[in-house]
Amino acid sequence: MIDPEKDGLVQWTIAKLCETSAPTVNRYITSNGYKPLDLSVHRNQRFSIFNSRKIIQGLIAKSKNKIHKKKFAFYNFKGGTGKTSICFQVSTHIALMGYKVLIIDTDPQGHLSTSCGFPNDDSFLTLYDFLIRKIKFSDVRKTIFEGLDCVPSNLSLTRLEVELNQLPKREERFSIELAEIEKEYDFIFIDTNPTISLLNRNVVTFCDVINVVCETQPYSLNGLKLLVEDLDRFYSHMRITSRELNIIPNKYEDRTSSSAEAMTALRDYYEPYIKPDYAIRRSEDINTSAKLGKPLALFAKKNSIALADIIELVHYLLEKYTIQ
Repeated sequence: MIDPEKDGLVQWTIAKLCETSAPTVNRYITSNGYKPLDLSVHRNQRFSIFNSRKIIQGLIAKSKNKIHKKKFAFYNFKGGTGKTSICFQVSTHIALMGYKVLIIDTDPQGHLSTSCGFPNDDSFLTLYDFLIRKIKFSDVRKTIFEGLDCVPSNLSLTRLEVELNQLPKREERFSIELAEIEKEYDFIFIDTNPTISLLNRNVVTFCDVINVVCETQPYSLNGLKLLVEDLDRFYSHMRITSRELNIIPNKYEDRTSSSAEAMTALRDYYEPYIKPDYAIRRSEDINTSAKLGKPLALFAKKNSIALADIIELVHYLLEKYTIQ
């Protein structure tokens, strides 16, 4: 799990997140007097998460960017696509870049919560306690590090579906209850459960952008068609504006024909929703990150394809949804 006191970023990682050079980072660190976590280490010195956020904020001048879409769902009602892993990576890396981020785990399995360091039990409050029991949001959210808060999940969330069904405006409870809270954050990222559920309907209604993580495999493409059709029917039924859709190809393998064929099909049918010439390549680093409970930037090596792909995705989303 993330330890704000011991974990940090090295200069080359900061440079990648800022899209600048390592010497530029070094000059900024030296001129502003930032000290590494361990003064005895001369190579690959790490700077605390707190200081890394400050360094990145200074280098990218975040305050000049206006965010015009801030609420993102990671969504797919097919399991195993990797949406939780990608949600964890995107949200934590954007938080490391100095933005104020809230993660909400709406999957009772709680895999995102586990990656964020929560035990696999019912010893903490969840969205159920906030929406149904009316527990104060400040008591439900937990701070992972400064700039990153999380509303965790556990099996207690399985009760939420029945309770939501009995409330007025049942598809809009998220939007109603989180209306004031969302103002506290630059970005909100929500990991969903792999079902068509009332809980997910709330998420879709609340969010500005739906990120559909799709495996580059034939079965995933079949499910994607059904998902897009279901979303369109829901928007029509609710009489709401269609949310912006991003399709994120995942687990791509250069040497397999199935991945190549899947990417061709995605471009043919869903080109407006896909970042050109982009897919997240299959990498063991993603699995290692989930096991460690640490985003890739805190441990990955320079040649990590996973880190390169995630940073590219993060920059794409920030460029798309912020205005200079």
